[in-house]
Amino acid sequence: MNTSPPTRAAAPPTVHPAARSTAPVELYVYYRVHTDQLKAALAAFEEARQAQPVRLLQRHDNDPVFQTWMEIYGPELPDAADAERRIAAALGAFAQGPRHREAFAAVAGPGAVH
Repeated sequence: MNTSPPTRAAAPPTVHPAARSTAPVELYVYYRVHTDQLKAALAAFEEARQAQPVRLLQRHDNDPVFQTWMEIYGPELPDAADAERRIAAALGAFAQGPRHREAFAAVAGPGAVH
């Protein structure tokens, strides 16, 4: 029997490395919180963020046991790493499973560096 190697789709176009390194970075962190702990977790988040511009979003789904939360640390935050460490420490007892961290930089639209 003849077998051929698997075919691959063409790789998507990449962003020039210089554009990635100069654009402001935004940090996105997501994790799950048990519904029984939502009120306490939200209070811990509010206290830990210390009125800094860190956004907290909730996934739009209908899971009756867990909510998925996402923290957004925008480029306007003077020290996103410090804020994220502080909030992670405050919410460690509430996160069900790992905190997933993703960093993105704008390549188009507001905030993009051309």
